[in-house]
Amino acid sequence: MRDTITIGAVGGIVGTVGMHLTNLILKYLGIVKITSMQITATLFLNWDQANTTYGTIIGLINHLFIGSIIGVIIAFVFKYFGKDYYLIKGLGITGLGYLVGMGFVIPLIGAVPQIRSDTLTLLGHIISYTVFGIISSYVIAHYSRFGVKRLVRNPKL
Repeated sequence: MRDTITIGAVGGIVGTVGMHLTNLILKYLGIVKITSMQITATLFLNWDQANTTYGTIIGLINHLFIGSIIGVIIAFVFKYFGKDYYLIKGLGITGLGYLVGMGFVIPLIGAVPQIRSDTLTLLGHIISYTVFGIISSYVIAHYSRFGVKRLVRNPKL
């Protein structure tokens, strides 16, 4: 696929599905008390609305949108900095997304304040984000066909 935005969005959506499946497994095992889809639903809804049918739909849509945006960012990083070490680059962008989302945005808007006192749930989300980074960067690196346009030209290369 040659289109950077399309492959990034597809890779991000595939990574989001893997992330959420991991999150559901961790919830089933009792490690995670709040799923990533519930968290994304509370970006726009109150907690009591996040667990309704409409809240679940809103959470799913938000989750896929956020995943596709992170995927597009990963694709542009690959396009301008190369696909070598794609897992490290993908995990780095994903980690930045985790820090911004869970560290700044969620507390800033006051969504799911109970998550700040549950370290096991936060560790579970770190695992889920890692799965997202691995899957999305793999999909983007292996199915993209765009040429690398380096921002910095090295005359020795």
